[in-house]
Amino acid sequence: MRLRWTIALAFIALALLQVAVVVPLALRNLSRLLTTQQEARVDQMMVAVDAEAARLRDDVRAAMDELAQSQALEDVAKDAARVPPPPHVTTAAATLMRPRNLDVLALLDDEGRTLSSGHLPARLGEPDDPLFAVTKLAAKQVFPREVELSSASGLVQAPALVTARAIDYGDRRVWAVGGVLLDEARAKSLARLTGARVEVHAQGKLVSAAGDMPRAPIRRSVDVGNVAEVRLYFSGADLIATQSEVLRAFVALAALGFLLAIAAGFFISRRVTRPVEALTEAARKIAEGTPGVQVTHVPASGELATLIATFNRMTDDLKTATDRLVASERIAAWQEVARRLAHEIKNPLTPIRMSLETLLAASQRGPVDERFMGIFKESAHAVLEEVDRLKRIVDEFSQFARLPRPSLAPMNLSEAAHQVMSLYAPHDGIRYVTEFEPGLQISGDRDQLTQILVNLVKNAEEAMAPQGGGTVTVKTFSSGGDAVLEVSDSGPGIPAALKARLFEPYVTSKPQGTGLGLAIALRIAQEHEGRLVADDAANAGARFRLSLPRVSDR
Repeated sequence: MRLRWTIALAFIALALLQVAVVVPLALRNLSRLLTTQQEARVDQMMVAVDAEAARLRDDVRAAMDELAQSQALEDVAKDAARVPPPPHVTTAAATLMRPRNLDVLALLDDEGRTLSSGHLPARLGEPDDPLFAVTKLAAKQVFPREVELSSASGLVQAPALVTARAIDYGDRRVWAVGGVLLDEARAKSLARLTGARVEVHAQGKLVSAAGDMPRAPIRRSVDVGNVAEVRLYFSGADLIATQSEVLRAFVALAALGFLLAIAAGFFISRRVTRPVEALTEAARKIAEGTPGVQVTHVPASGELATLIATFNRMTDDLKTATDRLVASERIAAWQEVARRLAHEIKNPLTPIRMSLETLLAASQRGPVDERFMGIFKESAHAVLEEVDRLKRIVDEFSQFARLPRPSLAPMNLSEAAHQVMSLYAPHDGIRYVTEFEPGLQISGDRDQLTQILVNLVKNAEEAMAPQGGGTVTVKTFSSGGDAVLEVSDSGPGIPAALKARLFEPYVTSKPQGTGLGLAIALRIAQEHEGRLVADDAANAGARFRLSLPRVSDR
């Protein structure tokens, strides 16, 4: 057996032995740890339950304190001695309990007779011993009590948390006993807080419940005096899921250890293949466009060392050739720009020369006369037009060649477009339609983006001029994470022959155009990390869309 396989089998046997000994022990200890952590989380939730119970008692105390100090309750105490009592006394409990979020409120005289009951209005003039007994206990403390409520089946007992407050008017005392029921609403609130199923039991019966019974429940109970028991069922599904995940992780770890043992067996052969792998990685980088990659700091000898040295010389020569090619392409590109610019400048020179030759010939025929002045005016007008055209060509070429970097600042694209379009009014059969979506915040150079909009509107106007006018539509809207500025017209559309080269310099279909406007607009859009595209509009005209990344308006 070869040494490589002997070492590999030794590593595999060692890995299997470790898995057989360590994994069961680790799983048992981890299961205990997870169970302890789950119990700790449940205990933490029970702390939250105790805090919620304390908050509920505080709310009852605060509501009853506020009620005891209210003018409305003082008026009830004042009028309670009248026979018969005024109507507002008998209905006062129902009126006073609702705005204070109380479920139970009874107004009692100093002998325990009911003056008014919000939770059981029928008990007027009757004693309410369970609630009256609260008045004998510690002042301002909240106590669990069973209170009587009216239901479809008659009077029923319901658990509640209540407290008593005394209101004295002269020598007469009125007791207000109020609180909250441990009903379904409280159970739902507690279920939302803990994520558990909550059940309230009283007298051995289920009074209220909220939440679904979880899988593998963990039960906790809270006694509410001798009146009720609150049972909480927490889910043990997380514990089961975690144990399953841990088991899968250990299986995966065992498999990984097995693979690592095999890999360790081939470590020596791996050292032999390192030079080849380095050469492969260098070749990949060169293929991805990184010239001049060198293989260094890789131990090799013999033929591999010669191969690496040859490869490094080859990549160095390739980088030199690539640099020369890039320089040649750059020179060729500027030669093409110069050729096109010379062509554009040459065109106006012909009518200028012809105009000057006409003037020269007319001046040689004799003294200046009226006919000569007409020729002079006509030729001078032609010369001025062509000179202006030359100036436009030079200005736009200068702008294209030396366009400054954008000065980015937060701005609202819709507001900027609205300000520009407010300067346009209908003319020569051309009308404007605008539709701006508010709140399109971007980071941009306001002047350069205004230049794009003005250029696109100008192009639309010039496209529709031969047909006597039309409609220019300017919109802003959001699309995904972009803010979009759209300019469309009802003109003849983009010529098919120009669609593929529309944004190239000196490509234009207008006799007086320079072909640099859209090239400049595209460059501005790219330096704003945006896109400028053109297609056919729905109304057979042309449509240009500038998409820019949106930013938060905060």
